[in-house]
Amino acid sequence: MRKGFAFLLLLIVFSGFSTARGEDTLRLKVMTYNLRFGERASLEELAELIRSEQPDFVAIQEVDCRTRRNGVDHQHDKDFSTELGWRTGMFPLYGKTIPYAGGWYGIGILSSHPYIGVQKVMLPQATEKEEPRAMLVALFEIGDDTVAFASTHWALTKESRLLQSEAVIRQAETCAYPLVLGGDFNAKPKASEIRMMCRRWKVLTDREPTYPSHRPTVKIDYLFGYPSEAWVLESTRVIPSELSDHRPVVSVIRRVSPR
Repeated sequence: MRKGFAFLLLLIVFSGFSTARGEDTLRLKVMTYNLRFGERASLEELAELIRSEQPDFVAIQEVDCRTRRNGVDHQHDKDFSTELGWRTGMFPLYGKTIPYAGGWYGIGILSSHPYIGVQKVMLPQATEKEEPRAMLVALFEIGDDTVAFASTHWALTKESRLLQSEAVIRQAETCAYPLVLGGDFNAKPKASEIRMMCRRWKVLTDREPTYPSHRPTVKIDYLFGYPSEAWVLESTRVIPSELSDHRPVVSVIRRVSPR
């Protein structure tokens, strides 16, 4: 029964349905934010920052669920994605990557729009000793339009990031709908794994540094759109916040459908 449901869900998310009203354009506000498991802020503070931007979608990383981390007592037993969804008025989705500190640690999506289906895709890594990584991708209804949005958090090693870049590119090629991906990619703009993404994806941010939050010197947080010709970047900015060790990135983008 579970295998049948998983197969049906896969068909829903990555099947070749046609989008309605193909000549329309769709404007979205999208965001990506590594939360650092809430070490530096309360969920109320993080939710207030997100809510103040009124985004359509948020890709979140380092998201805890019911953990009891040493030194992070204020977040013990919290279900981050569910509580952030409640506090922002958005729909929450969660993808566990590892069990940790009595609970789970992973990635998530917050959406202002109802979803049709969701899938967690585990990404390859160069060695078994590395932390598992994933991409959480979901299909959403926006009026008469259908859009895919995804969140990811790539590895610390270049060898694994190259494998993960290839896997994400292959996954995007199976998606029948325009896709936006946000995440912490742990790679600078000139890194070969980021350049691989740029060959087929539209970069939906600028090069302003995002890490560390108190005095950013490197950019490792990005938003991408696939296919490249389907998306136009209207505006982007890095939010000067120190609620995490990463600064959040928010972009206004426009989808241009083929006529």
